[in-house]
Order: sequence, then structure tokens, then C-alpha cells
Amino acid sequence: MARRPLRRDRRPALEERPGPVEGSVVRAATAADIGSVIELRILMFEAMGTPDEDLYDPRWRADAARWLQLHLDDAGVAVVVADVGGAVVSCAMGQVVDLMPSPTRRGDVGGLLTNVATFPSHRRRGLSQACVEGVLDWFTQSTRVDVVTLNATAEGAPMYEALGFTPSQFPEMRARLTREPTPPEAG
Repeated sequence: MARRPLRRDRRPALEERPGPVEGSVVRAATAADIGSVIELRILMFEAMGTPDEDLYDPRWRADAARWLQLHLDDAGVAVVVADVGGAVVSCAMGQVVDLMPSPTRRGDVGGLLTNVATFPSHRRRGLSQACVEGVLDWFTQSTRVDVVTLNATAEGAPMYEALGFTPSQFPEMRARLTREPTPPEAG
């Protein structure tokens, strides 16, 4: 029987730590932070060139907020935020994903780093890096993950390289799947 990723009723708490900016702390996100995390996610997708009609569609935002409400306490998810003066200004998220072992990843789980973003007025102060380091510490201390992957923008790549990430030989590709609408059930 295959082993499952680390799962518990509640994920291990991430220790709050001082952030790189005076008056800042780096900590695990709470339900009260969901709105800020969604706004930061919008900035991330904007930086990745997501078209405005998709970016500002309220449906995905509501879906993302629901997802966060369901998964903030999941042992396979860590959302780390940087809080400056009581306001969330930066975040990063890690997810444990089930994967078949490979020559470069011996375990049966991998890590996905995503949602790394900082509000423009707080950039270039080390806040994103502090959030990413918090997620990497969580992967190391609380999961069986031995390889973490991410999609980097050109602006973010130098930070990730400084943290030990290397470009993949094979770039990610995507295909959007379409489905016929399901007819409503007669009743």
C-alpha cells in the first residue's frame, strides 16, 4: 500500500519569527488573512501575464477563498505571510503533492511552491524571501518532501536561484481541457 503525504488533523504550527523589516513578523496565515492572500495572488497572476478578463473574474476569487478556508489547517499545505504593522504585505504557499518516485525524487511526494507575492510598496525589502524561507523550513521540518518545484517570473528568478533553485531542463507546458456542459438532471 502506498504511503500518503504527511496528514494530520491540523498541520504543525509554523513558528512566528521576526521579519526582515522593522516591525514585521513572518508567520502562518490565518483565516483572517485570506482576503490579503487572494489580493497577493492576483498580483502574482498579473505578473505572470494573466489576461485581465480572467484575473478580475470574481468566480475564481471566491473559489480560491473557499479553497484556503478548507486547507489552511491541512498538514499538506503551508501559507506563510509577512505582516508589517498588523497588515499582511507578502506571502508564499507550499503544497505537498503525491507523485510517483523518479530518479531525481526518491520519495513519493513532492513540494510545490506558489503564490509568492508582495504588495508593490513593500517590495525589495526581503519579505518575499522571508516567506519562501518559511515555506522551505516547513517542507524540511514537517513533511517528507525532498524536491520543491515552482514557476518563476524573470523578476523572481534571482531570489529563487539564491535560495538554491535551479532552472529545469524541461519547461512546463499546459493544455487547457474543455468539457461539454453537463445537462441538468431531470427531477
